[in-house]
Amino acid sequence: MKVTVENETIKVNSPYNKSFVAGAKQIQGKWNAPCWVFPEENKEAVKALLIECYGECGELGAVSTVTVDLDLDTYTEGYEDGEIRVGSIVVLKRLYRDREVIFSDNAMLINGGFATSGGSVKSPRIAADKNTIVRVKGVPETIYSKIKDHEGVKLVSDIDVESLKVEREKLLKRLAEIDSLLAI
Repeated sequence: MKVTVENETIKVNSPYNKSFVAGAKQIQGKWNAPCWVFPEENKEAVKALLIECYGECGELGAVSTVTVDLDLDTYTEGYEDGEIRVGSIVVLKRLYRDREVIFSDNAMLINGGFATSGGSVKSPRIAADKNTIVRVKGVPETIYSKIKDHEGVKLVSDIDVESLKVEREKLLKRLAEIDSLLAI
């Protein structure tokens, strides 16, 4: 995902997410291929939507995150249209009935596996084997707070070192920008 702020607009170039598309239209987002364009005054709404749908907000700020394990025997909240989601973040998806399950960049298989085929041609489905556990890194704390009491969700760590490093770099970059503005 790439987010840029220029000419009083925010441009978001991101993978397709139907929740993001619906939300973008509600906050004055306009599709201008290859990206969504928003008025800069809607920055906070865009940031919240990006965090909700992708778990990050690019250059718009830092996000506190956690790592969770999903026990797919009992986690059923995010199964929808050939996808498994944490909140609105797509973690796993099957595009076609007879194709393998695709993992998002922040998800990995800890135990178990998936059926080689699932659903129908028009409606592919993810069918997890017994005892399948998927670890998802970078889950925003705001999303975790909504799902923490759901069956099959387990917090792996309270401190996500990688997200803290990313947040630190963004803050240092922002401090440098502020310093350069104050020097003018």
